Amino acid sequence: MTAKRPGLMFEMAKRGQKRVMRSQTVLILGAVTLVACQTAPTPAMEAAPAMDAAPAMPLLGPAKAGFDMSEALCSGCHAIRVNEISPNPNSPTFEMIANTQGLTEVTLRDWLRDSHNFPERMNFEVAADDVDVLAAYIITLRRDDYTPPNQ
Repeated sequence: MTAKRPGLMFEMAKRGQKRVMRSQTVLILGAVTLVACQTAPTPAMEAAPAMDAAPAMPLLGPAKAGFDMSEALCSGCHAIRVNEISPNPNSPTFEMIANTQGLTEVTLRDWLRDSHNFPERMNFEVAADDVDVLAAYIITLRRDDYTPPNQ
């Protein structure tokens, strides 16, 4: 028969507490290190427009409805705001579409009515009621100083 050492359970519990305390200390030090590595915003960073900001001008009526709809239905594939990158690299940004040479709101509506009929993975229609509001929003992304991204 082996004799049990008195206080063995106490020693084991004490070691467990030390491990927990070491783990907590490591986690706290790691968090402090990450916070310390954060870059403080510079005046230039604060002045720069937010990448995910809605257009600078306030959206009203159909344009606002188009933004809300595109945020819910289109943003899974397309970048719907300025200076964004589309989640699907094969999908043009709304900013690129809006700044297509010769595009008008009328030609955009015509294009949207038949825009997703290829390839099979994109085979869905933009509902007729949604075409007008979507075109009204996308056209707000047009800029005189637009420069297409390098590809």
